[in-house]
Amino acid sequence: MSIFFDFKVGPNGRRFRRAVEGDKHDIELIINLKDTEPLFGNTDIGKLIEISTLSICMINNKKEVIGFMALCDHPNINGVDPSDWETWIRNLFQKYYLSRNTLFIHFMCCVDAVMDIFIEEAFVSIFRNDVYLLNIVLVVPPGCPEGWMSRYKTFKKYNMYKYKPKINNGTENLMYLYTAIRNDFCPKLKIRRAVEEDNDDIVRILGKNCPKLQEMYGDFYISEIIGRHPEIDRTIIVADYQDQAVAVMCLNSKMNYGMLENTYELGPLHGLRKPTALEKEVYKRTNTLLNTFGEPIMLGKWSPFHELQPETDEVNVARSIKKEKGKSMKTHSKVNFERKSAVRKSFDHFYYGKQYSEDSERELNSPTPSTATNLSFANYLLDDDPFDYEIVNIDNRLLTVPEVLSSEFLLPDTENKGPQHLRPTQIQDKGKRRSSSFRNKSKDNELQSFAGDPNAFMIELLGFREDVDDTQAFHLLEAAFEIMKDYDYCVIQVPCRDKSFHLLQHFCFVPIKEENSTDYALYVAHRSSVLSKLRVRRAELIDVPQIAQLLRSLDGKETLWTVENTIIHKSDLQCYVLLSGVTLVGVGILEKPEQIDFIRIKFNLDSHRIHKYHTSQGLDCGLVTLKAVLVYPVFEPHYRFFARDMIRLSGSNAMMWLTAYRNKWVTHKANSLAASMVPLMPRSSKIIYISTPELRRIRKLSNTVMAFSSWFISKKLTSVPKVNINARILVVGASRTAMAFLNALLFSDSCSYLFFTNVTLVSTNGLPYTRRTNPLSEMMFQKYYTNSDKYLKSVPYTYYVNVIHGTMVEIDKRKKHIYLSNGRKCDYDFLFLLFGKQYQHPDYLKSIFKRKKDVRSGKLPQYTRLDIPQPISEPGANTYTPANVFIINTITDANKALDFVRTLTWLSADYKILVYGASKHVYCCLATLVEMKIPTENIIFIEPFPSLHVRKMRVSLFCNSYVDKTVCELLDNLKIKVYRSYYFHAWHMDGDNLVTQVDFLSQFHLLQQKCSALFYYGTRGVNEQAFFAINKSGMAYDGGILIDHQCRTKDPSIYAAGPATRYYRRYYAETMRQKYYDACEVGAKLGSQIRDLLDPLFKEAPIELGKAGKASTKCVSFETSSINTKETVDVSESINTKTSYQSCDLDEFQKIPTFKKPHVTQFMLPGGLQYLEVRSPGMKVPHHYVQSLQYNGIVMETFKNGYFKLRMTNDLIVDGITCLTPGKISLENFKNLYGLSSTVLNNVHLRYTAKKLDNFYEFFQDPWACFLYHDQADELFAMIKEILPKGQNRGETLAESLRMVGDCSSNKSFKFHTKMKLRSSFEKSPHVEAVIDYVLEWLSENDVLLPMYLQPWQTSQYNYDLDQNPAFRNRKTTIVKMLSKIF
Repeated sequence: MSIFFDFKVGPNGRRFRRAVEGDKHDIELIINLKDTEPLFGNTDIGKLIEISTLSICMINNKKEVIGFMALCDHPNINGVDPSDWETWIRNLFQKYYLSRNTLFIHFMCCVDAVMDIFIEEAFVSIFRNDVYLLNIVLVVPPGCPEGWMSRYKTFKKYNMYKYKPKINNGTENLMYLYTAIRNDFCPKLKIRRAVEEDNDDIVRILGKNCPKLQEMYGDFYISEIIGRHPEIDRTIIVADYQDQAVAVMCLNSKMNYGMLENTYELGPLHGLRKPTALEKEVYKRTNTLLNTFGEPIMLGKWSPFHELQPETDEVNVARSIKKEKGKSMKTHSKVNFERKSAVRKSFDHFYYGKQYSEDSERELNSPTPSTATNLSFANYLLDDDPFDYEIVNIDNRLLTVPEVLSSEFLLPDTENKGPQHLRPTQIQDKGKRRSSSFRNKSKDNELQSFAGDPNAFMIELLGFREDVDDTQAFHLLEAAFEIMKDYDYCVIQVPCRDKSFHLLQHFCFVPIKEENSTDYALYVAHRSSVLSKLRVRRAELIDVPQIAQLLRSLDGKETLWTVENTIIHKSDLQCYVLLSGVTLVGVGILEKPEQIDFIRIKFNLDSHRIHKYHTSQGLDCGLVTLKAVLVYPVFEPHYRFFARDMIRLSGSNAMMWLTAYRNKWVTHKANSLAASMVPLMPRSSKIIYISTPELRRIRKLSNTVMAFSSWFISKKLTSVPKVNINARILVVGASRTAMAFLNALLFSDSCSYLFFTNVTLVSTNGLPYTRRTNPLSEMMFQKYYTNSDKYLKSVPYTYYVNVIHGTMVEIDKRKKHIYLSNGRKCDYDFLFLLFGKQYQHPDYLKSIFKRKKDVRSGKLPQYTRLDIPQPISEPGANTYTPANVFIINTITDANKALDFVRTLTWLSADYKILVYGASKHVYCCLATLVEMKIPTENIIFIEPFPSLHVRKMRVSLFCNSYVDKTVCELLDNLKIKVYRSYYFHAWHMDGDNLVTQVDFLSQFHLLQQKCSALFYYGTRGVNEQAFFAINKSGMAYDGGILIDHQCRTKDPSIYAAGPATRYYRRYYAETMRQKYYDACEVGAKLGSQIRDLLDPLFKEAPIELGKAGKASTKCVSFETSSINTKETVDVSESINTKTSYQSCDLDEFQKIPTFKKPHVTQFMLPGGLQYLEVRSPGMKVPHHYVQSLQYNGIVMETFKNGYFKLRMTNDLIVDGITCLTPGKISLENFKNLYGLSSTVLNNVHLRYTAKKLDNFYEFFQDPWACFLYHDQADELFAMIKEILPKGQNRGETLAESLRMVGDCSSNKSFKFHTKMKLRSSFEKSPHVEAVIDYVLEWLSENDVLLPMYLQPWQTSQYNYDLDQNPAFRNRKTTIVKMLSKIF
């Protein structure tokens, strides 16, 4: 399971945590079949953990599993349909249980030592985890012995009642129920209004969290509020225990509505006001969907179209969307999966027939597996901004709470239950996207004004005594709504930087308006979300009017047509509605999944589910695809319940949602539940499609489907509560370091429960990809699979990150905001400077360098007197570059440059393109120009090598004599004119400000070249404007932004990482600068560090003196409220107080983070040559020097299909790879060979030494090597090291055993024959069998990517073919003989 963490055991010695697949063996050891089989039957524990809604383990102080319980959302009775158990239990037992508040025990077991307390403590933990859970039911099957209950004292202690069936057929041996009621295990505290006598208790509770209250208002401010100022609108309620106030909540009905409306998006909440009669009437008349779809149903018609043909002009909707004559319709979509079934009947068939050319942006691109949908809605889906996930950005704007959810309608004593009108709100189509959310407002987005009466109250103060469970806050919230009967909304504001607390799980987050900023996050709870009963059922025709009200602000004709078509014609779709009482508050449409294998190959779906446990559920494998779902935003706390019940009613175990990166917010593809789902990440390794039928089919499909993103949620994830992180995180730069930082922060395993509400990225060109993919533009940069266009577009950055186009020009550290070049101001709580070094203008920092030169020459004094005012002009950035000079740093720059070159070739044949530089990007540029069919005679390459800087290394770029020679010969054969050791001097422009001539200087010559276009790859440095902003802010800069070992600058709120940084000199780490390491690893490590810093569940153990290293743990306690222990440190303290270096241990302070991933360089050379270099992390050392060291390993080279160099250490570990080949071979995955031993690589060293291997390309592309390129191969090797002997749950791991062998072999008296004897005995140890079993299980779990390996279930078929098939019989002896000759 993806939410498994390390933890510290509590002082009582027993804790609960969620069960994972790794607990299967430990659980099976404590099962007593005599006790469990009569009650639960023969159960597969692994499958139970995978498909159950909630499975927990009890652990002791040794972290050993001593108890297990699995619960699901339906009874474990084979004859009962999981989708209809509510009716079954109501008819048979007359118990009115709802799926929202009931779970069923499917299995439980424990050791004898905790038999008396296991069930009681488990029930307490489960009830604490979900405050909406009221009943835990155990179904006892017929024939179960009566004595089973005597083993568990909990049943007698709480006098749990046995419910028998309400039937009388003369049979006594029937099933019966035991129900655990919430109030028996987690009783509610008595809640009442506060009185003056509670003053001391309340002041003591509030004073521990906020001592300033007592300092400002005295010791009796509570009694003064209650007794002396009864006229104020404050109400104080307390939770009473033994006549003492143990919890307090202060309510206030007076709020500044104007300030809230100006700051937050309160449109969907009607400004927290009650609607007037005029507003109700206006919105009723403007609801066209209700007139078209709802009124015919209410008038008794079967459908608004049942008397009309879709082609007729009498239908109002069809009249506005008739097909244009004379234009053909495309029947192919690059992102659509073909279905073998017939095309569904859809409103799409006569909706928007207009089509566009291939170059048009208004082309439908959607991964939703609906052929019918792909044939239409082209103009409706897309606009000028294709990279948008408006599904989250404006869902709170589009959906408003209906008027029928008022207190009068939903409370049990309500009398008026007739239909009422929706709460009025004018919803506009903003047409904005998340990545440009700070654009100027249009007229349609002007501020709305609401004239109704106030309809909200605020929670001002909230506090608990230390020994009180904070889940009791929910009961205080219930009491608050009962007291404030005239209001429907409860509002609470929390500082953005504070960590989340339990009460916020029952509130919905309200986003801040664009171009506004505040230090507080706003949360709103609705009366219906807290007090009403929720249930999910299949949609019926009578629901259409309420669905029309739900969609009144959207163009929801497609969704309503789909709902009606599903109900009437029983199509492949399934439609469900979420009800609050009798009011419809949400609708969801599901469909069958398609191409599950393709999804498993493309995304890390298998990291969140174990596929082998779902194969028994048919071709769908327990999956269902979400087509569309819309829910009122105030019901956000119940989103995961809605998803869980739709999964249950559809007969599945998990749900997926697929959407193209170009889809806009449209009703028939909307997903309100996306925030509660887990985003799936694309696989980090490039897939090798070798000649197997399965992978060939996947490759064909992958080439036709455009990039899309996917979300996932399973039953067990629906029981995990979401925690919002409101801290304002501002990232400057879109480098590889920045993208890796966002991946680790937002899309790690913690994304199953963490949601960051305020992450902003500032970059000149936004995210590092463009609207349309241009392979030629990508050729101008190094090849990184995780930075490729298709990979980045498959990650939903625009859903989780606000993207601002701009350049940082100023940092205000005191007020905590930055200013951009466009005048925009961005506030932050944490600022991350993750920009790298880019190619700059030739006059980069010219004014600063000139001043330094004048100081050295004596023209200017070294120091300036401060008592004498002197006019000093601030240095400015030189941003002007001629139109035909290109400094390529981003994909946008490359697109502009190539468009200019393409235009140049059309206008004239006599032109010269100059390429200047001595870096790898220069060769990428040359390769791109040659690929564009530019005549090589028109290309001039000027290489300024060696560098004029005396401190720079004078070693060639490739640092390999064979590669250097090959590249020189290649340029000569292509007839590209090359000038070496020339350095840029100046350029000359004409009247049109175009460069016509460029001058270059060598040691003795002046070179003047005519120029039609200049590609300048000279000076590299930090962006000038950012450089000036850093210096003006007072941040230390010494050849890079100075940081400590945690990437912090002098300001504890500002972090920096990447090539533009440098460690403080007191670290003596000049050779360990981050520019010498992999940028992705640097960003990922910083992202993990910040995620742990802000995670409320992450606890940092105190550092003990005398011990090196840091013990950081994540608490996995099942009840999140019981996390606080004496052994943990509050996260807020680590944020606010641990900023001084004096508070840290000296050894810890001096520790520089280590980076282990290799440094990879891959790009295209002119003439179609592919180049790959993989070397050890750290400062680059010339290869010829390394090879001259006798103790530093061996080198192996082959020359077939290109040049392949493999360098190994003396321990036969790969620490260097160089490839140069003209073939169409994917070199991306060869980097995975780094760090592996010769044994893992199929004894490559022995084969090469015996001259049995002369082609590394062919050898490492054979099927046996495919597992090495799997993205989880590192985890495989890591898990094998920690494996225990087969059949044992204790003992030495494989790594510990090997370490002991190594310690013995290091002894000088240790002889060779003794080593061989020990090795022979070790090969017979139980570790070997355990490793074999684990590897076979790993291969079976990853069979979709590794179909070339023989699976265990295929062994019998293979043995039969080996004996019977003539193809194997004839070659059997030959293979044995051949192997004997080789070895």
